[in-house]
Amino acid sequence: MDTPFGPVVDVFCFVPDLAAATTWYTARLGAPPARRSRRLVSFDLGGSRLTLHVADGYNSGGPDGCVAYWDVEDVDRVAEEWIGQGAAVHRGPTTVGTGERLCQLRDPFGNLIGVRQAPVPAEPAHRWDAPVPMTEVPVGGHF
Repeated sequence: MDTPFGPVVDVFCFVPDLAAATTWYTARLGAPPARRSRRLVSFDLGGSRLTLHVADGYNSGGPDGCVAYWDVEDVDRVAEEWIGQGAAVHRGPTTVGTGERLCQLRDPFGNLIGVRQAPVPAEPAHRWDAPVPMTEVPVGGHF
């Protein structure tokens, strides 16, 4: 059976005090956050991330405060398939500031599952240092 799931790439922990949690995790992990915004910080942990997010109306802290996100190719397709089989959207799907697409789904048994789609890399407008193919100009020809 083919599975749409890749590895766990991010674990979100929802915290009531982002500054205190950032200080605590920085000391425990031995490194500062790799990314910061007003509502979250992320620590890079050897191929995955720990993201601390301000607790809100969707996710509180405590035992229900962590959500693991599995890598998928298409968040919207996975959400649609799961909803068709009895899951419910808890949060999202939404594209966040990093360009990632995230969705939290609640399975029929009350468990929260996160899915994450990698950002689509932006196409460079033009590389000025890229080689330019030369065209042949006939002898006596003009540019």
